[in-house]
Amino acid sequence: MSGTFVVVWEGLDAAGKTTLISETKKILEARGLRILVYKTPSDTRTGEFAKTHGNDPETDPLTRMLLFLANTSDDSKIIRREIEEKSPDLYFIDRYYLCSIAYGFAFSKLRGANVTERDFEELLKIVEKLGEGIFVKPDLYLIIDAPEEDRIRRLSEKESQGGLEEVLEKSLEMQRNVREFYEAFRRMNRDKVVWVMNPQGWLREAASRIVEELLSRMR
Repeated sequence: MSGTFVVVWEGLDAAGKTTLISETKKILEARGLRILVYKTPSDTRTGEFAKTHGNDPETDPLTRMLLFLANTSDDSKIIRREIEEKSPDLYFIDRYYLCSIAYGFAFSKLRGANVTERDFEELLKIVEKLGEGIFVKPDLYLIIDAPEEDRIRRLSEKESQGGLEEVLEKSLEMQRNVREFYEAFRRMNRDKVVWVMNPQGWLREAASRIVEELLSRMR
């Protein structure tokens, strides 16, 4: 699809991912590059339903995972169309199908399911095979992490959302599980994954590092 470089941004809750996307975009645009950003879950019908029903405290981990996965699959046609019609230099996807599966497994493990990294890898491969021709193929994954004390501080400054999402954001065990499955993904795709630490007060430095990584890979 054109010459657009597709980057998927993933990461732990309150790692500062969305702010880092904005800062990275600003630096790249100052260098004359055109960037588009798409965020999931979106405001489409599937996105709104996923957010509403998926974050209901009564929703089980499997249903929640499938709802968010459905949204990323459904929105792929929008992503593909934007890339084809607007041909940006870079296209940033703020969470994609990997997030749905990683968080789904993390939540299932939190609730006591006996799920392993091997299970995660096998399901991811099946989903990608089923999604051939549906999902956009990323050129690079950026997984954003932060020291736990910084993540907790950011959560304390965040406006309360209530519901299941807030509970999972604040659960240290949940976030450890998320990190575990992202680590498994990195081992599966070492050449396409960059793990970025984003400590408090180092936004510009983290963004600058990402910019140099992106420019290097685009050459």
